[in-house]
Amino acid sequence: MLEFIRQNSELVQIGANLTTTVVWLVYLHVLLKGFRDQRRSSLLINRGGGEDLDARCLISNMGAQPAYLLDVLAGIDTKDGPSVASVVDRQELRREELEQPTEMTGQGPLPSGGYVDIGSFRDILDRAGYDLSGSQSSQATLKLVSVAATNQASHIVAAVREFDVREDGDAIMVRPRTLEARQVRSRSARRKVCSVLEKLQCRGSGLYDIAADFQRI
Repeated sequence: MLEFIRQNSELVQIGANLTTTVVWLVYLHVLLKGFRDQRRSSLLINRGGGEDLDARCLISNMGAQPAYLLDVLAGIDTKDGPSVASVVDRQELRREELEQPTEMTGQGPLPSGGYVDIGSFRDILDRAGYDLSGSQSSQATLKLVSVAATNQASHIVAAVREFDVREDGDAIMVRPRTLEARQVRSRSARRKVCSVLEKLQCRGSGLYDIAADFQRI
């Protein structure tokens, strides 16, 4: 073995250098992946406290960095067609009933691991203009999009989750379609989210098909 190494010292040296290079490349890949995952945002949209309309809707920030919740958008079919609305503000509350004016909205900073309760699903459907007493109230699909800004990126981050609203016996149940929220990461999808937010602010103009853009998120 020693004689072989002496006779092929150059090849052995090249092999050792290649092995060292591969090890460092793997190590660099692990470091970059960990750094990227640490900076990557992760918003959750959860149902808590039951399965019916009185269950709470919780928006959580599971990213490593704090985030600021900008808005929560809800899309649902109504008798007049698809409807999209901002549901982050607690419109059902009266100012005189609150200790602080900031309780009127779910907007605000979310620390890493923090969450905000934006209300019950009954409240959300009401804010979205869905008639719970109507004939279509026993069957609908609710699509929620949470939108936030982070301090490590110049663009927004968002997450999407859909819920089935179905009559089950004497109660109307709310059940998620997927195990967790889908993260909106692509540049084109983020542009669609920004477009919907901008168009909602111009709703009075009647010039934009907000529902069509919302469905493409």
